[in-house]
Amino acid sequence: MIEEIQLINHWLQSKDTSFLAKQSIDPSLFIGSEHIVKWVEKFSREHKALPTAATVATEFPEFVAFKDLDPVTHLTKELNNQRAYMEYRPILLGGAEELNAGSELIESMWKTRNKLDQVLKNYAKGTQHYDWVRNAVSRYEQYMEKHGQEGLAGLPTGIKSLDELTGGWLNDDLILLAGRLNEGKSLLGGFFAFKVWMHQQINKITDPVVLISTEMSALQVSYRLDVMKQHFSMRALKEGKLQEHELYLEYLNDLSKKDTSFLILTHASNGGNPYTPNDIKAVIESERPAFICIDQLYDIKDPSGEHDTRRQIVNNTRAIREINLDTETPTMLLVQAGREAAKDARKNANSAPEADQIQESDAPAQKATRMLSVKRTGDIFRIALKKNRDGEKDKDVYLRSNIDVGNYEEMDEAELVF
Repeated sequence: MIEEIQLINHWLQSKDTSFLAKQSIDPSLFIGSEHIVKWVEKFSREHKALPTAATVATEFPEFVAFKDLDPVTHLTKELNNQRAYMEYRPILLGGAEELNAGSELIESMWKTRNKLDQVLKNYAKGTQHYDWVRNAVSRYEQYMEKHGQEGLAGLPTGIKSLDELTGGWLNDDLILLAGRLNEGKSLLGGFFAFKVWMHQQINKITDPVVLISTEMSALQVSYRLDVMKQHFSMRALKEGKLQEHELYLEYLNDLSKKDTSFLILTHASNGGNPYTPNDIKAVIESERPAFICIDQLYDIKDPSGEHDTRRQIVNNTRAIREINLDTETPTMLLVQAGREAAKDARKNANSAPEADQIQESDAPAQKATRMLSVKRTGDIFRIALKKNRDGEKDKDVYLRSNIDVGNYEEMDEAELVF
């Protein structure tokens, strides 16, 4: 029953009344805690929100509010196995009893097979397909969650014109941020993650933001965020030359009291090992972030042991897209443009990488719902929207930057002539 209680904890922590449906979890899996599940469902219908774990624990002494939880996929698999065993065992025992009673072996085997086929069909039902017809009413319920909603449909990008083009980062968005070497991909990835954190903090939403950095230390990333938040000098921070270091301490003390976390994960955070898609999924399921930025895709390790770089990229992209869809977490992938993009740059300094010019493989661009291509000229970032599912594409937005103090200001294309 401990797996059932853990899964209920996941449900309550998600604060999403549709959590079980979105995770394709059949409520009948909760054999020992069915009464708790029914009570939570009744509570959510009456109050349009889930109860807290403390409230459930008060109502049901057998319920425990766990701090550390196993991944949802593991728990669901365990519950499926438990219920399958309960249905599988009597079928086998029944077949044995028929044989003991003198039934024909072949006839008994066919009866057993037919019963097992039905059980397997029941387990496959609802998990391998979405029925456009049968799921029609549930679509309306999902639509009504956003009906009449003002503002953006998703999380803000931090750039007004980009918000207008995309509607913000949506739950199932896989956003590709591509650029050539030294074009500022990591800077912009941090900028987008920081803007989501600001939105969360302003709106008192405690779901954290996660940034996985494969090339920089947590301290380096933190300094970049500090200068975006309070506009200290990056150079002064790195060289220990802040003129008024007491102001930095005052700022840090205030920051430490904020409710929304910004988690920076590096190889050191993972025991010195590269992150795999499974590691990333574990992070998302344990932390439940509002947004995750992965810098960068090519440093993610393919757990299959594939040696070909192209195949590694294809495998990891597919795995991360599946995680993105399963967890409904907006995910930004930073990738480097390939040789063709570099050739174009030599011909035209203002060109930005295209969707088919990702290093080694175009799989990331194929799987992405949005693709942003970065080109930096001096202090100006040109961000080209190369892919935008269900929206306009091939549009450019511009940011004027002062990287040392973390200032990023949107500008109009007309301003470029001055």
